[in-house]
Amino acid sequence: MKPLAIWVAVVAVLFGGFAIATSVLRDTTQIFVVVDSSFPMRTVWSQVPDELERIESRDYAEFALATEKDAVHGWKPELTLTGVEPFAPCTFEAIEDYPEVAEADELILITTAGSCDTSALVGWDVVALRR
Repeated sequence: MKPLAIWVAVVAVLFGGFAIATSVLRDTTQIFVVVDSSFPMRTVWSQVPDELERIESRDYAEFALATEKDAVHGWKPELTLTGVEPFAPCTFEAIEDYPEVAEADELILITTAGSCDTSALVGWDVVALRR
């Protein structure tokens, strides 16, 4: 009985160590999210928190958040959009100037149809919220 208990203990320690090492050594995905905060977004603004929550539910990821007008926060384990109200027209001309664009593994834009021209955003995952 004693050899069986030793074997179980050794297997448990080995598999536990393997699980811990796998979790610690796993790469974190950096996701840069830009929320369109232009006037046309007013009609779908209530959908933005749900979309951010859906994106945030990914495992092993950290997020940076901005609007097309200004940065909201740098790399964090969650997306926090506070104090932003949709206003003015949008333009994505300066979006490539954010340093997070070069650092991120994935780029996501949350917008709505007819808000802005997104054709120049090559490599971006564009999420168009429906009115």
